[in-house]
Amino acid sequence: MIRVNHDHGPVYRVVRQGHRNPLDTSFSQTSADNRWNTKAFPALYCCCGIRVARAIVRDLFRFASVETSELRAGWRPKLVAIDWSGDVVDAATAKGVAAARLPADYPLNADRARTRALAVRWRDAGAEGVVARSASLSKLGVRRFTGDHAQWSELAIFVDVARNAPAISPVQPKGNWLLPADPQH
Repeated sequence: MIRVNHDHGPVYRVVRQGHRNPLDTSFSQTSADNRWNTKAFPALYCCCGIRVARAIVRDLFRFASVETSELRAGWRPKLVAIDWSGDVVDAATAKGVAAARLPADYPLNADRARTRALAVRWRDAGAEGVVARSASLSKLGVRRFTGDHAQWSELAIFVDVARNAPAISPVQPKGNWLLPADPQH
């Protein structure tokens, strides 16, 4: 396992309109099929960049054959900027993926039971979270995970062991963040 200090910010969290507490992690403990946590401990799932947040929303709505540009303002998910830094495991870079013994094409061909088992082990070893390649971007065809990881990675914060509590950033995204300036992103 390779550990790194995740200190860029803000990171972003996609939530429903009207969601009262964007830092609430209780939902992460209700599903048995999460990627980076189990019902035994919570994780705050975040995006390292707005491009990743857009991909997550597109991934969620693709099952309903709805394009994000078709969503009325009241139905659009909200993007919340979060400040946090800490010691995380690298499951994003090629070296981090190899050290974690995940498939080289991760997140493709990666079993969620395997990633959950890794999360348990890493959390027990003192890691505060994991930075990983975005499965949503991968589903949309992204296969190259190089350069600034904020463009293609997600962050799962193990809030129960994190030394710094995530906090809502005083600077929040403005406008319709779902519409990229560059259509390729």
